[in-house]
Amino acid sequence: MIDTNISKDDKKFLKLALNLARRNVGLTGKNPSVGCIITLKDIIIGRGNTQPGGRPHAEIMAIKQASNHPLFRAKREIQDINVYITLEPCAHETTSPSCAKAIVNFGVNRVIYLATDPDQRTNGKGKSIMEKAGIECIETRIYERENSDVLKGYLKQKKTGLPYITLKIGSSINGKIATKNGESKWITNSLCRKRVQLLRSENDGILIGKNSIFADNPRLNLRDQYESIENKPIFILDTNLEISGLGNLAIFDNVGKDKVRIITNKDLKDNVTKRHKFFKGVSIEKVSKEQRFLNMQEILKIVSRMGVNRLLVEGGARVWTSFLKTGLFDEIVIFTGNKVINGSAISCFNDFLPLDARLGDFPNLTLTSLLRWKDNIEAKWIANS
Repeated sequence: MIDTNISKDDKKFLKLALNLARRNVGLTGKNPSVGCIITLKDIIIGRGNTQPGGRPHAEIMAIKQASNHPLFRAKREIQDINVYITLEPCAHETTSPSCAKAIVNFGVNRVIYLATDPDQRTNGKGKSIMEKAGIECIETRIYERENSDVLKGYLKQKKTGLPYITLKIGSSINGKIATKNGESKWITNSLCRKRVQLLRSENDGILIGKNSIFADNPRLNLRDQYESIENKPIFILDTNLEISGLGNLAIFDNVGKDKVRIITNKDLKDNVTKRHKFFKGVSIEKVSKEQRFLNMQEILKIVSRMGVNRLLVEGGARVWTSFLKTGLFDEIVIFTGNKVINGSAISCFNDFLPLDARLGDFPNLTLTSLLRWKDNIEAKWIANS
């Protein structure tokens, strides 16, 4: 059943489960980041969240901890045990029992979860397994917005087969991302750059265009307090495979060639390309072109095939424009610095509609958050459906 009339304690434990799920966003690969709390007579005996790489699942981690709790090991009754989860426990089995079966085997009275799993291998089947074992199962819609934010990459991937796409932009007050000669370091302040590290940690992959590589030769690695997190796969868009002209890439030194995929329109049968030492250890994928741009749908299928549910697009203007023009983006996070730069400088976006387009033809976005970092601003805008 779907129930919004749950107790104050139930809400508290679900909120704790949601906080656990949020901790590992961007670390669980193609699996969703889920949180789980197990209580015995309103005392928490088990906590768990989906582990880096996607296994073990949150329920398994919580059950393991609860099984060793002194209160559980002492005499207890099944009717005293509740499980709080942010997503319906999985029903499918691989090398181990499903989470739904693990909960049944553990022995509980009640399971409350925040969302049905859209994966067709589960999608109500987890609930059915538990109910057949006599467990009361409740789906509640509280914290729906917060939980959807945690699961947004997973949910979109299951619904459309495409990742959740965030365009990350750093600009001046008047929307410029670099001076006319390409200088861009630093338009925003150090606090904004730390926030970018958080964004990278929360996404499963990073996409960038060849022009941004030439202009900045960025590292794109995780730094500061995030340096213990494994670096994310990098997707570089390079229509004519010109990037080898740069010499060495900072990405190769800081992230590693094995995590880099170059997406191009160039014929990969070119033996010169194959033999070029620059490309040794780097994966190269060919996609078709649509007018002057690489085919975005084909690019995103490659990204999805790599298990990326949340994709951070770091630039530049040509790439951001292609996502804007095709409508294949979900949100824009823009960091605005405190500088005003010449009108002839490089803008965030190129023209994507005819020059005589009317104001009503341009996309409207919805502002969902606004943060101040000293004299800089971070704004998050979501695309209107």
